[in-house]
Amino acid sequence: MSDTVYDLVIIGAGPAGLTASIYASCFHLNHLIIGKTPGGQMMWAPDILNYPGFNGISGKELTTRMVEQAKARGAELVTQSVTRITQLSNKPNPALPAGRQLTNTEEGVFEIETEEGIKYQTRSIILSTGTERKKLGVPGEIEYTAKGVLYCAICEKQDYEGKVAAVVGGGNSAAQAAVEVAQFASKVYILYRGTQLRGDPIWIDQVKANPKIEVLYNTIVKEIKGDGTKVTSVAVEVSSGQNKEAKILPVDKIFIEIGGVPGTALVIPLGVVMDEGGYIKVDDKLTTNVPGIFAAGDLVSYGLSIEQISSAVGLGARAASSVFAYLKNDKAPSLWGKAQIKR
Repeated sequence: MSDTVYDLVIIGAGPAGLTASIYASCFHLNHLIIGKTPGGQMMWAPDILNYPGFNGISGKELTTRMVEQAKARGAELVTQSVTRITQLSNKPNPALPAGRQLTNTEEGVFEIETEEGIKYQTRSIILSTGTERKKLGVPGEIEYTAKGVLYCAICEKQDYEGKVAAVVGGGNSAAQAAVEVAQFASKVYILYRGTQLRGDPIWIDQVKANPKIEVLYNTIVKEIKGDGTKVTSVAVEVSSGQNKEAKILPVDKIFIEIGGVPGTALVIPLGVVMDEGGYIKVDDKLTTNVPGIFAAGDLVSYGLSIEQISSAVGLGARAASSVFAYLKNDKAPSLWGKAQIKR
């Protein structure tokens, strides 16, 4: 058990969590980041072309820079998974001083336990665990992740002008990805196990109208093949009635667009309210219905997050500002320049 009661514990070390930490340091909040994989989904992006200030940067490099910046500001990063959050009191007391050990009878604190059994206590939480992209679970998928197998078509679409791509899925994300990728690629396959795309009419109409896009229905991906360094083809099985035909489609990139699962399981036992999609309901301050618990990044309702690094960064900054206001009962200061972030 840690002897410190933190002002804030940030769960999740993706762009939202790391940005929240940078701002928390600027606000002089005693805080901790806990995240199994620094960078989260951002780590898998080979070439990010839509993040302001960088005309192309790998997810790994951007993660390294964010982590270094957070640590330079004084952040403590624990690379473990959180297994449980316990609310020691349902009567938060923002006036309670930090820096001393609380007992279970005292008010205004949450206890967080990691996979190694280490427990931390905090007066507030920002949950920024993002979403876990669903995987196909086929041979070659893990081997060629970030080598042609990608989970964010919108991030990568400019990377292969004149090449051939495949998009796996049949919903809005798959249809939208195919339309946007087709602006640059010479050919785009949509590989869908169903018999009819399930997206909104605006996207379905664009798919049908685009001569570069070919939809293969009743199609299951069996294997992703490559030359050891990059994807070269995808093996599929196409059903027609009782008949099944194996095909090899030469492709340069394959985008897995079959949805994601928000990382909200930790806060469900605390009574945090979700929307119909399983994402966390928050107000404009990113406050949940449980006082002291805030959320930022891809796991908040779609109206706030567009599943992009830039939106995650903005939400992380806003969440840290809201935590300051919650703990100090005062508006967070504006942060412009070194003079305002010195202790």
